[in-house]
Amino acid sequence: MKNVSKRFNESFALDTINLSLFSGEVHVIIGENGSGKTALLRLLAGLYAPDSGKFFYNGQDQQFQGFSQAQQLGIMYRPQEPQLFDNLSIAENLFFDHLPRNKLSGLDTIRLYDKTKKLLTELGITLNPQALAGTLGYAQRQLLEAAKACIGNNVLVALDEPTASLAEPEREILFSIVRRLRESGASIVYVSHRLDEVLKIGDKVSVMRHGKIVDTMPIENIDKSSLVHRMTGELMTERYPRFTVPKGNALLEVQNLHSGHILRGVTFTLKKQEILGITGLMGSGRTRLAQCLFGAVEPSRGTILLDGKPVRFRSPQDALNKGIALVPEDRVENCILRSQDLVLNLTVASLRRFKKTTGLDSAHMFSLVKDYSDRIGLRPGKPGDYPEFYSGGNQQKVSVARWLAKRSRIYIFDEPTKGIDASSKVDVYNAISDMVSKGASVILVSSDMEEILGMCDRVLVLTGGKIVCDLPRDKVTQEQILEYATGEEE
Repeated sequence: MKNVSKRFNESFALDTINLSLFSGEVHVIIGENGSGKTALLRLLAGLYAPDSGKFFYNGQDQQFQGFSQAQQLGIMYRPQEPQLFDNLSIAENLFFDHLPRNKLSGLDTIRLYDKTKKLLTELGITLNPQALAGTLGYAQRQLLEAAKACIGNNVLVALDEPTASLAEPEREILFSIVRRLRESGASIVYVSHRLDEVLKIGDKVSVMRHGKIVDTMPIENIDKSSLVHRMTGELMTERYPRFTVPKGNALLEVQNLHSGHILRGVTFTLKKQEILGITGLMGSGRTRLAQCLFGAVEPSRGTILLDGKPVRFRSPQDALNKGIALVPEDRVENCILRSQDLVLNLTVASLRRFKKTTGLDSAHMFSLVKDYSDRIGLRPGKPGDYPEFYSGGNQQKVSVARWLAKRSRIYIFDEPTKGIDASSKVDVYNAISDMVSKGASVILVSSDMEEILGMCDRVLVLTGGKIVCDLPRDKVTQEQILEYATGEEE
């Protein structure tokens, strides 16, 4: 890419980009939310056309005429949010563009399932090729998206936040996929906010700020604090708020909760003004537990007590009426109101606060948008913005801010900092701490063990739908959490 620029609404998304990508190399792109990382990948994939500048492919001047032409040249783009066909099998999704066929019946299902099983086994992914993609959890969908890159003759693979919802063992599977691609001679462009994995998997790193590449260097010449400094212009400091709030009595009690074959006898207590961390591997039941507590899925059996009294949530509205809010993992499908502006996206869960006899108090709504945009570090955060065009990280901030404005008693955060840059994570952590200091309780579901230990008062580990660890933060380490999660702790 030479002097490539792209504008949206008179603002530069990409400003005079110069970037060289080489075969057999993992080139990591980092930067704060809105710095232009995703726009860069979309340009590489032919989804956006540059306003100026040139592409050179194998030394030849090349102008991509759309996504399909880029694919024909061996360029594959895997977006932040998995894009699978829920009504098709895992095998059909995986080999969608390379389906084996025979002369008699068309699709050769026997060969398709055999090829899928072979590839998944090689990658260490345990999934049934014949299962529908709609039955998969979010992390499983992410791994399946990454596995697609191993099919066909891809010469350039662009991965946007591929480990955002993956726990450590699943991240290792993803890294093995990246190494496999690198060894095959492919060039990998890898966008990530996880600085530890940047240093682990990358060969070279480029730092983006305000639509520009401000630095490019070999990985061996950089460390974590220097990366943050180059991203933000600030030195890295303590990320997790340090505050002490006296814990109250039991607010929420879960007793012997079951949900099909996913949750098996889950029992725990959440105290007033406590931050309770829940972690576990892919398929452990983390997200299903959050859904049951929010009324999105009704448990098959078990008891939930709120303020010591049994409650039954038949719908999310039941939970909301009782003061329980959920910030879900899949922000695009479950959080962002498409074709609606930032004002409605932030206030839709709390419209009753703005009712007047003549309608809605728009001045109050605009004031709230400014307040919460500032608190959560949402930039630009203008009332007339449309969040569907925001970067993935800023969309996540919108979903967090919406429920902060709701003023609930219990907040359930499912992967709240997925896809958010290092400095923006601090904004989210401070907002969560502020809620707790004002009387709220928090359940923090996360695959990031450092985040769990940094933010939570107590840690629960789920394995196979059961709680196998319930310990105070100062009594457990990352290594122990991983041992419990993998079933290696006796």
